[in-house]
Amino acid sequence: MRISSFMYIDMMKKSFQDNTSQLFNSQQQLSSGLKINKPSDDISGMGKILGYKVDIANSDQFQKNIVSAQSFLQSSDTAMTSVTDNLQRMQELMVSGVNGSTDTAGRQDIAAEIGTIKESLYALSLSRTGNKYLFSGNLTNAASFASSPQSIASSSGFYPYMGDTGQISVNINSTAQVIQNVTGSDAFAYSITNTFSIRLTTGNWARFSPSPGGGSSMINVSLSTSSAPTAQSFEQASFSNYMEMAGIVEKAFNSNDVDMINAMMDPLQKSMDKVVSVRATIGARLNLLQQTQSNNDNNSVNTQEYLSSVEDSDITKTSTDISKSEMALQALRQSSGQVMSQTLFDFITIK
Repeated sequence: MRISSFMYIDMMKKSFQDNTSQLFNSQQQLSSGLKINKPSDDISGMGKILGYKVDIANSDQFQKNIVSAQSFLQSSDTAMTSVTDNLQRMQELMVSGVNGSTDTAGRQDIAAEIGTIKESLYALSLSRTGNKYLFSGNLTNAASFASSPQSIASSSGFYPYMGDTGQISVNINSTAQVIQNVTGSDAFAYSITNTFSIRLTTGNWARFSPSPGGGSSMINVSLSTSSAPTAQSFEQASFSNYMEMAGIVEKAFNSNDVDMINAMMDPLQKSMDKVVSVRATIGARLNLLQQTQSNNDNNSVNTQEYLSSVEDSDITKTSTDISKSEMALQALRQSSGQVMSQTLFDFITIK
């Protein structure tokens, strides 16, 4: 094979280009701190880097969702704690109010305090976090309940639910969601599905029956002298939430209506049981958020480490590579100078 001087020049040119490119890449890695600065450096590695960065961005968003949901649920739990306190106080007043030692004037004083409890419950139903109502379902810009001076049955006013039954779910990791809200129909009302009767301390009977009403179930209360389902009632009342229930109790105390006070003991206990259930649900969701938040943090740290192992350059190795490339270029310059300085006479042998 014949080797011309042009082939030597091409070979030296290619060597210069390769070594210069290697030196430039090493210098770029040293200055940027990155092993891969463009897709052509490592196509497979660049794909991994993009995947890790997407995972980290998603994890950051999940953490923001968790913080927002925690705020919503913690505010809801605070409100429900106050609801519990108000219902317990109303129970204490009702127990003491049916005592034979409490006279008409004393019951009217109790009625005034129960009226305050009713207003407190109403204020709690309108609780907000930021500018969002907690208990309005998806309608977070609308007040959860509205008040009206009109009366229904024997209550002293009604509070129709203005929200919906929507549940607000947020993504907390790539596979799980959590519901961050409690609707007003769950937080401030309970429902029954069957009619039942209870005997009062006076010997009369209270019959409770369900009927659909608004955003929650209306519960009808009928007082009669018999437990028979068809027995004619001598007094009736209806309520669909805790505020309306408190309104019935308030009116009963004002009118010295011991039968109705006794009758409302059962709904009050069921209301307290429902609040306990709601608070347990909120607590379970908060625990899930806390655990997921910790897991997300750990996963994010691990992903950052994976990203660093693929993306970050080894400064020591890169510095060594730069030195090697510079030495190779220096050697190449020297050798190429010697080769290029040869002429045809250097290859002529005189015999």
